[in-house]
Amino acid sequence: MDATGVREAVEAQARARVRDDEAAFASFMTPQAVLRLGGNGMGAQALPRARAFDVLDITNAEDVVAAVVRFRGGGVAYTMRTSWRPVDGLWKAVDAEVPAESVRVSWWRRVFRGSPAAPERPDRRDLS
Repeated sequence: MDATGVREAVEAQARARVRDDEAAFASFMTPQAVLRLGGNGMGAQALPRARAFDVLDITNAEDVVAAVVRFRGGGVAYTMRTSWRPVDGLWKAVDAEVPAESVRVSWWRRVFRGSPAAPERPDRRDLS
């Protein structure tokens, strides 16, 4: 298969991640890669939503193409590493991981993510 097509697949998958379209994101992966990504506790659903991405590297190895994509924006940043092969005529990620050390979340996301909503106070009046 054409090796240039893998860049298009990597970018299309990254765009799906930025759009928060999990079905489209997973459609670029084999079932094993989806399970591997979700099996380390850093599955796609657990990752904070990013607003942009950069394809950092695409390298042809012996029988796979390795890609590294950095997601960023909205107070988050993380790197996803994938290995791609042609499967049934389409480029698919056959392995994927988000190394825990690559995940960066701004302090305000860490503080406010786990905090409960402020309780309603019946003694307060709307002064508008």
